[in-house]
Amino acid sequence: MYLRFLLPQQRVFIRTITQVTGKQINGRIEPARTVRGTHDRFGVENEKFTHIQKIGTSIAELYCFEQISTPILEFSQVFERTLGSESDIVGKELYSFIDHDDKLTLRPEGTAGIVRALINNNMDRDLPKKFYYHGPMFRRERPQKGRLRQFEQFGVEMFGYENPTSDIEIIEMAWVFLNKIDTGIPFELEINSLADMESRTRYCEVVKDYLLQNSSHLSSDSVKRISTNPLRVLDSKNPEDIPIIQNCPSITEFYNTKSAERFNAVCQGLQKLEIPYKVNPRLVRGLDYYEDTIFEFKCTDSRLGVSQGTVLAGGRYDSLVQLMGGKEKVPGIGWAAGVNRLAAILRDDITIPRERPIAIVIIQDRDKTILSTGNCRKNNDMMLHYYGLKISSVLRSYNIKTFFYHTPNAHKLSLKTILANVVKTNASHAILIGESEVMNDKVTLKDLDLKIQNEYKFEDVVQIVLKSREIKNS
Repeated sequence: MYLRFLLPQQRVFIRTITQVTGKQINGRIEPARTVRGTHDRFGVENEKFTHIQKIGTSIAELYCFEQISTPILEFSQVFERTLGSESDIVGKELYSFIDHDDKLTLRPEGTAGIVRALINNNMDRDLPKKFYYHGPMFRRERPQKGRLRQFEQFGVEMFGYENPTSDIEIIEMAWVFLNKIDTGIPFELEINSLADMESRTRYCEVVKDYLLQNSSHLSSDSVKRISTNPLRVLDSKNPEDIPIIQNCPSITEFYNTKSAERFNAVCQGLQKLEIPYKVNPRLVRGLDYYEDTIFEFKCTDSRLGVSQGTVLAGGRYDSLVQLMGGKEKVPGIGWAAGVNRLAAILRDDITIPRERPIAIVIIQDRDKTILSTGNCRKNNDMMLHYYGLKISSVLRSYNIKTFFYHTPNAHKLSLKTILANVVKTNASHAILIGESEVMNDKVTLKDLDLKIQNEYKFEDVVQIVLKSREIKNS
């Protein structure tokens, strides 16, 4: 029935869309909805994200990192070249499309884009560099608890540092970050070393032979990876593969002297800093560019689902800059935290310090003996609002958080109802403005906690507000 209210071309469009999609319910257009695997964020959840990002930023700057921002869109080769052609991310999870003759991809992680920026902007010639970042990432995964198709990460990257002390510092930084968030849930740090290229090459051959001998007990995906990247099989979460993976030879048996000494230095450093950890020789990480130290922080919580316990992970990637076209090998190490997962386990009653606003409330019709009728009444009402906006502007110029209550046009509300609405904004005071205040160049300041009010001159309002707030905060 609603179609008869539309223009002819609009009716044709709606009918065409309905025929193609079938998206019409009881004669109405289907309501807009989110894409599967994405999520609207507001209210308490948004406050949690802000809380986590602020803590991450403060910790990063405490460690002398500077912020970097890279595009969400990159050329696909930025990720295809670095993440590994046999990885699940490249094989199944990239959001890629063709734009004219270019193949573009929504970033699935942050490190590759930052390495690309390092090279493009010649920052690899001005080392060392320390960056932090936060923003959305995209992977076409099966949505489940703790895993979305669009998700937020907070991460850090260090370039130009090869001493094992840089590994220790970046792990300590992650430890401080997670504890500062204060989820109330203990985290477990698991570390491993993938060793250098020499050790890893020898280990790969051993793993390949072992997996071939047990290929009849592996999943089809893992069988395919034996010839291309056998270490990738060790990262499988498929139940078929777990028994075989658990009995696979450990990489620790194949460290050369250099790799063993480096990993031992990292472990000793964590002990000196009293950071508890567990060496997990089966820890591989899901990206191909890692070498030497890798680590994950995990927690067990039902809100993250059965297999999504990792909230922060990272490692060393000394060959990545050269792999992406850099002229020289540049040492690098970093980590990324899943902000969605951390927010999920952060308690709802987390107290985030917020400045309470001052509310500006226009009182219409308060003095019927003064106000006129008709157009004069409307003009007088607008003058009250202009006066209120002027006060708002003055307060904000002094960095005083101000909430201007816009009076509804459709119907008049009682002062009691208006103040009830204002209280919901957590305002500490309300400045009440009626025609008497405008005529006398004054304001009425009401303390919403103590339920008392006084009249003050306009030019004194800023100092009165600042003094009142100081008393409340003391």
